[in-house]
Amino acid sequence: MGKIIEIPFTSNLIEFIADRLINAAKKRGVNPSDFSQAAVVFPHHRPGLYLRRILAEKLGQPFFPPRIFSMNEFMDFLAEKVSPGLTLANSLDSSYLLFKAVKRIPDNPWQGEYSSFNQFLFWGLKLEKAVEELDIEMVTDKALKGINMGDLWGANVAESAGLLMNHLAEIRQVYHRLLEERRLTTRGRNYAVAAENIEKGHLAPFQSLYLAGLFAMTGAEKIVIRHLLKQPEVNLIRQNDGTRWTPFEDFGFRMADGRGPNSLEYEGEMVSDGRWTMESSSELETRRPPEPETESPRIFLYSAFNTHSEVVGLRDILTANSPSEIRHPQSVAIVLPEPESLIPLLSEVMTALPVDYNITMGYPAVRTPVYALLDLFMKLQETKRDSAYYLPDYLSLLMHPYLKNIRRDPIKSTHTRILIHSIEETLMKQGKMFLDLSEIENRDDIFEQAARMTAGKVTSQDFKDVLTRIHNIFIRKMDGVKTLAGLGNCFEEILIFLLRHSPAVYYPFSREFFDRFFGLLDKIKELLIKDEEFIETPTQNRGPKDLFDLFRHMAKEEDIPFKGIPLKGLQILGLLETRALNFDRVFLLSANEGVLSAVNSFDSLLPLPLKEALGMPPHYQTEEIYRYHFHHLISSAREVHIFYRKTEKETRSRFVEKLVWEEEKKNKEIGILKDNPIELKVSLRPSRPFEMAKSPEILDVLRRQTSFSASGLNSYLKCPAQFYFSRVLCLKEKEGMSDEFEAAGIGTMLHQVLARLYQPLAGRGILGEKEYTLLEASLPGVLEEVFLKTFGELRGEAYLLKEIALDRLKKYILAERTKFMGQISLVSTEKDLSCSLQLEDGKIVQLYGRLDRIDRLNEEDIIVDYKSGGINNYFFNVKALDKVLTSRQEMKEKIKSLQLPFYVLLYQRVYSIPANRINSRLVSLQKGDEELLFKTNKKPEKTNRQEFLEGYFLPTIKNLIEEILNPDIPFVSDDKSEGCLYCSFPAFCRKRG
Repeated sequence: MGKIIEIPFTSNLIEFIADRLINAAKKRGVNPSDFSQAAVVFPHHRPGLYLRRILAEKLGQPFFPPRIFSMNEFMDFLAEKVSPGLTLANSLDSSYLLFKAVKRIPDNPWQGEYSSFNQFLFWGLKLEKAVEELDIEMVTDKALKGINMGDLWGANVAESAGLLMNHLAEIRQVYHRLLEERRLTTRGRNYAVAAENIEKGHLAPFQSLYLAGLFAMTGAEKIVIRHLLKQPEVNLIRQNDGTRWTPFEDFGFRMADGRGPNSLEYEGEMVSDGRWTMESSSELETRRPPEPETESPRIFLYSAFNTHSEVVGLRDILTANSPSEIRHPQSVAIVLPEPESLIPLLSEVMTALPVDYNITMGYPAVRTPVYALLDLFMKLQETKRDSAYYLPDYLSLLMHPYLKNIRRDPIKSTHTRILIHSIEETLMKQGKMFLDLSEIENRDDIFEQAARMTAGKVTSQDFKDVLTRIHNIFIRKMDGVKTLAGLGNCFEEILIFLLRHSPAVYYPFSREFFDRFFGLLDKIKELLIKDEEFIETPTQNRGPKDLFDLFRHMAKEEDIPFKGIPLKGLQILGLLETRALNFDRVFLLSANEGVLSAVNSFDSLLPLPLKEALGMPPHYQTEEIYRYHFHHLISSAREVHIFYRKTEKETRSRFVEKLVWEEEKKNKEIGILKDNPIELKVSLRPSRPFEMAKSPEILDVLRRQTSFSASGLNSYLKCPAQFYFSRVLCLKEKEGMSDEFEAAGIGTMLHQVLARLYQPLAGRGILGEKEYTLLEASLPGVLEEVFLKTFGELRGEAYLLKEIALDRLKKYILAERTKFMGQISLVSTEKDLSCSLQLEDGKIVQLYGRLDRIDRLNEEDIIVDYKSGGINNYFFNVKALDKVLTSRQEMKEKIKSLQLPFYVLLYQRVYSIPANRINSRLVSLQKGDEELLFKTNKKPEKTNRQEFLEGYFLPTIKNLIEEILNPDIPFVSDDKSEGCLYCSFPAFCRKRG
């Protein structure tokens, strides 16, 4: 009979097994360095690495190691003895075979004329998981047939799910036969085959077997282990802390307090590590162990407000240690329950530590830049309309770092970036949202602009050839891809090209990222469904979308392994990777409820009542599994640092709460474990305002600055720093293109519509009923033409925006018709004007502006300025300017905008018209509000327009321009400017510490 050996959490399981192996060899009188006849089974493969190292340290000489398995590998090993040469099927192949099995069921929902695997896939993935679980838990077809599925599901069960469940036994039988026909197997089948045939097998060539660190075992594992324990030289070694753990009871042995099953299937020997007393009898019992001799771990708690602050807190603790405190980094573990923390950890912490590190946990493949790029390719195809591509998705693809840094003779990576940015800048201006590739390739202005930026080092034809090649390799090649095999080949060629011609290989972890995706693509090309076409049918038009979703599903199942020296340096692991391992110092991140103590929701095809009826472990056992390994990790350490996020929506895990409660009970003191908030060091010193003296280079630019517009002067009036960045350095905010339309873009379109609408009426006299009827009739066509030119196609948001604009402009024309019909005539639209202005020092500058529209009303020329939004921020109060203002600060207190009087001054100086015959009007297209510069509703008019323009306004703007050009007045930021909220340059001028 075998033995069950139970040791406390504080004991090192790996060292315990190493001692047992050495002592057993000595007892048998065989070579103590030859363990080749022994086998050890761990929950996963990593403890085996530690076992080999400890054996080497204890023996101090070469040795033959034991055969070491993970539990999965051991069950595969046993199944291989029964059915050799089988290939493990993946989830998609399994789903495909289940699809074929379900098709044999009469009246199934996937039996129709246009049924396809695409339609079944959602259910297939769920069904595959359900069958896998049934196989692993050794649930028989007889048990399935003996349960009324409908009663367990309830009245609201989906028709498809109900059909699958009512034929589950039949489906599984056919599925298993299809696997056998193709020489395939699954993890569930391997487990079931091992358990069904364990009594026929034996342990040869192993003379001894150690099953170590196992906790919650599946039904198949229990059958195998119970049988093995009937044989001598089989040892089941488990760890405990005196707590009652349900999985240990379910296995069939009593707990330390005597509670447990009434009948026991095992009557072997239970032993201890010297401190735990156990007895051998037909009803095995263990006595409660004495208090452990080792000290309890020192526990520190840290609360943070996000993942980044957790990582920064960890960095500060580790970097504060002296090098001697991390002399043995392999005894230090950083445990990450969620993989999203890995990259921030590597960036913030590991780069700051002078130690090696090894990553055990996997990183989700879908969070890598390689997947992000492939997803951009798929998204570009999904949003394509006919042969035209959606511009934002096209630009997103080209702007990916792997693509925009391609090197190819005669193009260097810097030249490729020039080309991509030239494409972006040019296409953003043209307005169309959908473009054909050939249309882009025939835009000579793109390549000419790029060539100019290289000073002739690269010709425009070279740039055109490169873009065509990029289109052919990365976009056109995907046109018409209908199969997974075709998609795999296409992606493989893309990745190979990038490795050869882009700097992708030099990015951090690129080797691991690319290796994993090449492996995934190889796997795809071996699928059973690799050649099945995903095409549109009369009942669905999701062909490419379904194909891409299959790839996305497979990518989500992939993790990136980080290969290194496994036992060298500080260890970075997931919680389950710590099973059976001990560390002196543990740093546990993201110890939050829902993360550390997450309970996986059970599969909807196997609801809880069904699991209970079949005798399967309930879904909530997952929590006990994590709680067990959490307690083992904490109890076996000397020092533990636990980090968690503390926000309105996030709380620390119940595991941590229980740990705190146990410490308070033991020490009889509330609050013994204090919560240490992590504080990020932020300088609160008042920031110095931005100030830029006018250097000779700046003055040289200003000397060439001979033209000033109303908007430019307004920019300086609001904030000199903003003027410096935009007008002197000529910086501008990068234009973005998204599904949301910017207010400025909408305003530009409305201006274009009104200009084209009113232009035919210029010079035709008074606008009467005929003219306004023509305006109303022409509006829809002109509006649609402008929108089509801008967006290429009027769908979705663009269509809704056009309808809103139509409604707004109709209301504006109606309001104008009601107020001015028969009174005004149209002089011109979109008029560009400029005039010269001599400053006090004799320098001549130019004033210029574009006037939206000029009307004539009662012998008065009125300059109309459209605003797509409100007009309050543009209104000029003539009465406020009752003297010449000499400084910008003084002007800013009295003037919101110079625009209205600036246009009147410009118009008067160009056409030499008396000032009392010129006015200007703001018009809000959004609200219909209007404001005149000079009020004319009172007679006689109180304002002398000529005196205002020549006596106050003109000298004031002269003073403003002279201040801009004054070498002794620096450009400074205006901290009181309301425009700071909308400024494009906050990072350049503010918060200078």
